[in-house]
Parts: sequence; C-alpha cells; structure tokens
Amino acid sequence: MPSAYFKSRFLLFILLFGVFSKLNAQTKQTVEYRVGLYENKPLAFRDTDGGFKGIYIDILEHIALQQDWQLQYVYEESLEKCLENLEKGKIDILVALGYSDERAKKYDFTQETVITNWGEIYVHKDSTMRSILNLENKKVAVVKGNVYYEGSHGLKHTAQQFKIPIQYQEVQSFKEALERIDKNQADAALISVLYGEMHQKEYQVQGTPIVFHPNELRFALTKDRAHNPQLIKALDDEMKEMLEDENSVFYQSEARWLNRTASTVNYAWLLWGLAIVGGVAALFVILSFVLRRQVQRKTAELVKKNREIQELNEGLEIKVQERTAEVMQQKAEIEVQKRELEIINKQMRDSITYARNIQEAILPEEDKIAKYLPDYFILSLPRDIVSGDFHWFAHNERNHFNLLAVADCTGHGVPGAFMSMLGKSSLDYIMHEKQMDTPGQILQELQADVYRALGTNAKDGMDIALCGFDFAQKKAYFAGAQSALYLVRAGEVYVIKGEKFPIGGSVKYYNEVRNFHTHTIELMSGDTLYMTSDGFPDQFGGADNMKYTSRRFRDLLKKIADQPMTTQRQALHDEHRMWRGQGKQIDDILVVGVKFA
Repeated sequence: MPSAYFKSRFLLFILLFGVFSKLNAQTKQTVEYRVGLYENKPLAFRDTDGGFKGIYIDILEHIALQQDWQLQYVYEESLEKCLENLEKGKIDILVALGYSDERAKKYDFTQETVITNWGEIYVHKDSTMRSILNLENKKVAVVKGNVYYEGSHGLKHTAQQFKIPIQYQEVQSFKEALERIDKNQADAALISVLYGEMHQKEYQVQGTPIVFHPNELRFALTKDRAHNPQLIKALDDEMKEMLEDENSVFYQSEARWLNRTASTVNYAWLLWGLAIVGGVAALFVILSFVLRRQVQRKTAELVKKNREIQELNEGLEIKVQERTAEVMQQKAEIEVQKRELEIINKQMRDSITYARNIQEAILPEEDKIAKYLPDYFILSLPRDIVSGDFHWFAHNERNHFNLLAVADCTGHGVPGAFMSMLGKSSLDYIMHEKQMDTPGQILQELQADVYRALGTNAKDGMDIALCGFDFAQKKAYFAGAQSALYLVRAGEVYVIKGEKFPIGGSVKYYNEVRNFHTHTIELMSGDTLYMTSDGFPDQFGGADNMKYTSRRFRDLLKKIADQPMTTQRQALHDEHRMWRGQGKQIDDILVVGVKFA
C-alpha cells in the first residue's frame, strides 16, 4: 500500500513539472525586430557572400544576444527606400541615420550617439577645386535623403544662402556618386568622410577642404510606436555600457572596420584640424562673398546712376562728376580690400616657410656628418613646406661612437614638424645629458620622454630606426620602432627588423613596458646600410597606380648598392619621380645610406 501511494505522488510531480516547464517556455518568447539597412560601408553593408556586416551590425548582434532578441534584416539599395520603410512601419529600427531636428519630428531616435560623421566634397584627382564658390554651375552628385545634402546645415541650404547655383545629380548611394566622378559624369560628389576615406583609393578622386558640420549617427525608430520607449532604453543602456568599456564590442568593431590602430590617423586631432581648416576656409569664403556682394551692389548703383544721367539735362554735369568720383573711390576701397586679402595669404605662407627654416636649422649639419661618416647620402623630400620626417646624428667624443637615426613622426606638414622638433631635442638630451649610446636603451628612454612631454591625453608618436657605428671595432648596432635596417652585402639584401610598436602612440599603451632589442652587426668591407621612412615604399604610382612596396625598394637597393653614394641618391630620387608620374606625393620621404669601406 505505501509503495502504490508514493508511486502515484511521484507520477503527479512529473506531470506538474512538465506543465510548468511548458508554461515557462511559452512566457519567455524571443522578441523579433526588423532592422533596416542600406549600403553604407563601413557602418552597415551587404558583403559579397550575402551576409550583413559593419559597425552597426556588430553592435546590434551583441545587443540582441544580451536582450534575447531575434533580428530580421531588411536590406535596401538606397537610404530613401529605408526612410520610406521606416515611415510606413515596415521596419522597427533603422541603422546609421544622422540626427537632426527635422528628422526628430518624423522619427524617434535613441539618445546615445553611436559614431560621429561629417560630409566632405570629393573631386577628380586632377581638379583644383578647394572652395564652395568653385561649385558654381558645377555638376555635383548627391545621395537623395542624405542629411549632408538636404539637412538644415547641408550643401543645398548653404548654397542657397550664398546664392551659388549648383546642378545636383541625385543618386542612390555614395558608391554611385564616386563612380560618376571617376567616369567624368560629375564634377564633384558629397560623400560621408568615413565612406570616402575607405574607398577613395578605388577611384581617381581626392578629398577637399569643403566640409560640413559633424553629424551624430544614431538608431532611428518608427514614430510613436508603443514598444519604442522600452526598445530605446535597451539600445541606449547597452550602447552606454559599450562606450564606457575600452574593450567592448563597439571599440573592437570600430578598430576592425575603420582600421583605427596606434599608427593610423588620430581622429580627435583630425576633427580639430578640420575645424581649423574649415574656419580658415570659411573666412576666405565670407571675404570673397562680401567682396562679390559689394561689387554687385556697386554695379547696381552704377546702373541706377546711368539712368539718372540719362534723365538729367546738360546742366547736371557737375552732379555726374561727383557721382563718378564716388564710384571711383568705392572701387579703390574694393581694391584695397583685395590687396589686404593677398597680404594675409602671403603672411600665412611666409610663416610656414619660416617654420621650415627653423626646422632645417635644428637638423645636423652636413659638415659634421661628413667628418665622421665619410661615405653617405641623405635624400629628403618633404610632402609639404615642412616635414614630419627628420634625421639625427651624434658623435660621442669619449669613445668615438657615432649615432644616426631616421624618424617618421605622426602626420606631416606643421603637426609632423612639431613632433620632429620634440624628437630631435629628446634624442640630444638622452645622448649628451644622460650619456646613453646603446640604440635599444636610447629608444627605451625616448619612449618615456615622449609620454612625459605630451601627457596622457596625446596619441602622437613616431617610427624610428637608430644605428650606432663603431668603425674601429668594425661593428654596427641597430634598434628600431616599427622601422627596419637594410644591409646590402655581396649583392644580397638583408633586412634587420625593429620592434612591432612605435615610440608613443595610443594612450592605452601608456603604462606598457616596451623593450627595444639592440642588434649587433659585424661589418665587412663594402657593406652598405640603409634606413628609410615609409614614404618611399608607400608612394602610389606606376601604370596601375599601386604602391611602390618594400619589395621593389629592396630590389632597387640591391641594384644601386655598388654605385657611388651621390649616384645612389640621384637614382632614388629619379625612381620616385618616375614612379609617381603626374600623381601627388602622399607622404614625406627620407632615405639615408652609409657605406663601410
């Protein structure tokens, strides 16, 4: 009897457990959201395998996993079609949409900004357009519905304010816009800067200083849906958590798709640089606009005065002379304003040229180098007036040890020149004050010195190759930070690689200990050693507009190593000029060679 009783109770428990498990599974159903996206690489796009990828896709997949959502992607070729789907409620979420007050009246937006983007005018690589005034009566390809085109601070509104007539060609995507420039079907195109930087090398195009204000890209939702408050809160909470974590999916995806590493462009400084350039460009645009309006106003006055002259009789000749004198005075004032503008341009260029003279003054003197390195050459080809590449030389009187360095600082032009002056002064201090002459130890100290000088808020640095020469012992000592030493011996090229990290760089490496290894090289008669920045091998050119590459550079060194050093320098110069052709030099170039007798 007890056995039958317990068996019945056990069977009842099993039955109830199954019923509750089924009820629990039914109450915990996965929520499904339809996500709209359009071709906007690297933010969101359809890959060649049919899958969907990009920064927004990585973020949404992570949030869906955390929130137990099921995502259904709805892909459209154009932004216009995505906006139509969002208005009609065919999708729940639209990715990579720029926020504006006008759009906030039509759609609901999240509070957190995923990424900041801005618009930039791209033109053919042979074009000289640099101002919005140059767009007058030009054919400009624009993406229909894009905020940089139709927004309150977009190109369309700005052109109307300045009364600049533009022939707009509305297209479906940034890709189609760039293709129109490439095929000479359009004079210019309005492109998002993230898309332009990733794809400009695929076309015969270049960016310009004509940019528009930064725009916050967020998630957009169909207006006033019941589930919007809960959905927006979930998206904002997850996004805020990712933004506060340097190792989150957001930063990993950003580094992957935008290639934001320690040696790439510093976007914070780029935004400041764009703001400064934009401010200067805006100043010139405003001055040009004011001058043009003054000319138009004075011309209208002249027409009016001519009508008055026709209506007056011969007795009004004195009045005509007075008016004529007034017009001449006004024209003279306009000429004065033009001359003042020319003076401002000249002063700016003179200031940068003077900065070049200062930079050249701190570089080592040729006579000093020639005294201790009797057979050498230095090829320096700055991209701009001032350079971010620099060479450094020091001689230790105590042990007759010679040090020679080639450094490539972050950026080029004025920012790179400032960084080069910091590097040169730090090397002088380390060599003469701290009396260090081992290349690895010098780079170790230089790493610490750069962070001490720039502080934890800076992300700049340099690649550097440093070689020491002890000719009495027939030895060379080398250490490098993302730079190599090329040794040509008996017709063969040997590459001695440095470390895979730079001096300085991203602040997340601030507390990281970097060890720089010193390589020892037994020198033989006829050996030739070379150090270079990345400007020479990275130059685009040739028949297919490709990079010169390190392989071609090694082959060239092997070919010219037996020639006199002055001949080698000229050969390198001629090779770069021939490879570049009519193209633009993309970076500063610095190559140094030393021959051991």
